[in-house]
Amino acid sequence: MMKNPKIWMTISAATIIASTLIIVIIKPNWGIDFIGGSSIEIQANAQDAPKAKELLASKFQLSAQTEGTQDGTIRIKTSLIDDKQHAEIITALREANILRENEISFEQIGPTIGKELRTKSIQAIGVVLVAMIIYLAYTFRSTGGLMAPWKFGVAAIYALIHDLFLVTACFVVFGKIWGAEIDTLFVTAQLAILGYSVNDTIVIFDRLRSEWLALRGKSFLEVIDRALIATMGRSINTMLTTLLSLAAALVFGGASIRWFIVALIIGVLTGVYSSIFVAPPLLYYISKRK
Repeated sequence: MMKNPKIWMTISAATIIASTLIIVIIKPNWGIDFIGGSSIEIQANAQDAPKAKELLASKFQLSAQTEGTQDGTIRIKTSLIDDKQHAEIITALREANILRENEISFEQIGPTIGKELRTKSIQAIGVVLVAMIIYLAYTFRSTGGLMAPWKFGVAAIYALIHDLFLVTACFVVFGKIWGAEIDTLFVTAQLAILGYSVNDTIVIFDRLRSEWLALRGKSFLEVIDRALIATMGRSINTMLTTLLSLAAALVFGGASIRWFIVALIIGVLTGVYSSIFVAPPLLYYISKRK
């Protein structure tokens, strides 16, 4: 499986670079959690969502995102509006027979709070990555005869960065095509993906340690290959059972968690891939470096 680690390292590096370019050039579709804005949810026919968007654009000159849900509601997201504008919008929606019953909720998030949430989200991910390096270095402290324990942490974090950038790049594309937003729920999905991915990587690294102790005369590349073959079944089975659960949630869950589930599905797939084809090749490479 790991006959030529350089090929897999090249692919992973190219993936990270391509993902970075997509994020920088296309730019994320930030949710109001991060940039501020207003959110209105009304009881209405989901099919009237495009009609509501046209009404807000023509009558109030507001560029709004409207989304119909399976629960018989429409979510409207706009730039920050005041109470007077909110009352006028509700009246217009009612007169246009879009709002047929009651308004469910109205939320406002100022740009200052949005910026603070975005900063704290980035800090949370950074703290998690640093904590994982420390934890992995401690967990594999008994492999001093093989390599420095911190190298296991570096290889695992590289795989996690690969996952973070790839999932984010996918959502940037989804935002351009379908209006998917990067918000606090997306950050929650990313943190869950980090936990899933690093868990799979730890299982492989732990098996690698066992194989190294059992096969002292073999090359490190052979040891990695044996570890990957031994854990392949476990990784695939765990991935399939997780994807089945997520698929059910995607089909039967509400619209409010749809993109959250999509992020998790992409993260599970890329997490399994990076645990096998990103972290071990880098570990092999840095094991040869002083």
